[in-house]
Amino acid sequence: MLTTALLLSSCNSSDTTSSLSTLSKESKDSRSNSVKIAIIGDQGIGERSQKILRLIKQQKAELLLINGDFDYENDPVAWKRINEEILGEDFPIIAVTGNHDVPRWDEYQQIIQKWEQNSKLDCNGEAGVRTTCTYKGIQIVSASPGIFANQSPSIDEKFIKDSFKDSDSIWRICQWHKTMHDMQTGSKPDETGWGVYEECREQGAMITTGHEHAYARSYLFSNIEEKEIVSTSNEMSIEKGKTIVALSGLGGISSRPLVHDGYWWASKENLDTKVDAGVLFCSYDLTSSLATCYFMDENSNTKDVFYLRNNMQN
Repeated sequence: MLTTALLLSSCNSSDTTSSLSTLSKESKDSRSNSVKIAIIGDQGIGERSQKILRLIKQQKAELLLINGDFDYENDPVAWKRINEEILGEDFPIIAVTGNHDVPRWDEYQQIIQKWEQNSKLDCNGEAGVRTTCTYKGIQIVSASPGIFANQSPSIDEKFIKDSFKDSDSIWRICQWHKTMHDMQTGSKPDETGWGVYEECREQGAMITTGHEHAYARSYLFSNIEEKEIVSTSNEMSIEKGKTIVALSGLGGISSRPLVHDGYWWASKENLDTKVDAGVLFCSYDLTSSLATCYFMDENSNTKDVFYLRNNMQN
């Protein structure tokens, strides 16, 4: 485990800069063989939310992950309409429930179930609650810890473990809505338990959440609950037992100021940094073990860039 002093020191060495330049070149050279995924949460259906959807289309993403809290107006029809009008009716979307979606969940679930039947996706499970989907070899496991009062997060832990048990996907993503207090930058309390985070880490899956209206991306964790960091580089190797956490809750409804900070965050964007909305994009090279990720705000300004090397051993 790295010391706090090391975590707070600069990680922009000449070796790292050279390595990042090489990775960037590799990414550009293999763009035709890549898959770009867009990740948002806390969406809304207003003008800013629609601008975010147009940004996703402009950036040529092939798949959208929505980490809960869809429209904030209990209007499933309007939510479905804006997503399909801007992205297209056949655009693959994987969405997982948020706390604001519960009152009309049955209607939202029907929409998500239809989206998961897209011929480009291979999905199994309870739509919007606990599903495992595969898109071009990339496995996305969706869960809903802390959402439904009658369901223990242990159900989600087991689902995550079982979903990855016999997986042959080297690129893995976990998505859900709520968070633990230290895994967000606002005032949200502990709501999911650490088990879901640690299970995804053990399986080598990148973790994405929403709930807090901000963006934050961690360093590479070897233990999330204890905040044990093994690398502060922007080039990170994901493998079983090591992963990152990305909060992407700037889908358009609003932005909030920084309230809770931590040495484990590599990048943060929020109301204090004058970012009102944005998208986390990850482009996965299907011919190598490289992924290039970046957070872009609603005005197409790139605010964070990082690179993932995949060292998964199946």
